[in-house]
Amino acid sequence: MDYINHNTTLRTNKHLNLEERFYVKKRIAAGDSVTAIATVLGRSRTTIYTELKRGSVVQIRQGKVCIVYVADSGQLTYEQQRLGSFNTMKLGSIESFILWVEEKVFKEHWSFDAVVGYANRQCIFARNEMVCTKTLYNYLHQGLLGVKAIDLPLVVRRSMRKSIVRKHKRELGQSIELRDATIETRKEFGHWELDTVRGTKDKTDNVLVTLLERKSRLYVGLRCPSARACDVKETLEAWLTTFRKNVELGTICKTITADNGLEFADISELEDEMLLIYFAHPYSAWERGSNERHNGLFRRFIPKGQRIENVSDDTLQRALHWCNNLPRKILHYKTPQEIFLEEVNKIVDLSTAQFHIAI
Repeated sequence: MDYINHNTTLRTNKHLNLEERFYVKKRIAAGDSVTAIATVLGRSRTTIYTELKRGSVVQIRQGKVCIVYVADSGQLTYEQQRLGSFNTMKLGSIESFILWVEEKVFKEHWSFDAVVGYANRQCIFARNEMVCTKTLYNYLHQGLLGVKAIDLPLVVRRSMRKSIVRKHKRELGQSIELRDATIETRKEFGHWELDTVRGTKDKTDNVLVTLLERKSRLYVGLRCPSARACDVKETLEAWLTTFRKNVELGTICKTITADNGLEFADISELEDEMLLIYFAHPYSAWERGSNERHNGLFRRFIPKGQRIENVSDDTLQRALHWCNNLPRKILHYKTPQEIFLEEVNKIVDLSTAQFHIAI
């Protein structure tokens, strides 16, 4: 297509050929300047300077060392350099890597980024035996992989919801505005986000109380009899009791930032000298973004409309195990469980202490 306002010129066939290289050799031997040679050949002076550098060799003449330009040497070096300059398809030479990628995507539901990052971190493949994340997505869109876009849920963009503004906003306890600003940096361990996951709108159905530790991204799911405030409080209290029997382990949970839903109306009663509880602003899910993100991952195993009471404990544990053992780019391709246990080990020696936190 022709464009009226273009200012580019055709740059094909600008490389020197063997005949032109012999001309350069002849004119240099005759003492011509680089500018004169470039003018005759219709090339930039930089092209001629680069060619002289590429084709120059060391020779000994009459007992003296000298550097001379040889056309054959320039041509040979040029051809060797061009071998790696083409955008060649590596797919055929990395079959073992591609098969491993497809296995991780189909069986463990990893993203391409998690697969590549984990392979690099664990040195599973040599660098020339694999490709980067972007190249895998290029192969995907070209239809060259067994994996399809439908197999990667996050490839499809989600539609944005309209914002809702309501005048009468309930406040169940301390606002997130009172939370220490350092918690936002995620540098300190022991700060959690809290939410619930429902299968149906039936009030008689079970719900899942989900928590996420902000630094390690460890995700916990607790089965709760219902979404009533008293049941949610008892479920959360039972979870805290599992590790707070040990005074040192009490620092695992320093703060909890909860949704502003009525199911959390009673949890402020669990506050003490070791635990502070805050509430996000109404209709502000981004203030607990990590927890919401993991709830979305969890939905891959338990979609909306499926009753939680019909979900087996094995399915629940399998979903949590997958979430907590998925390598994350933000964690330098370590898993949330690895980071979490490293942090706990700083508090108490895990080789001697008994520890269980429903992960």
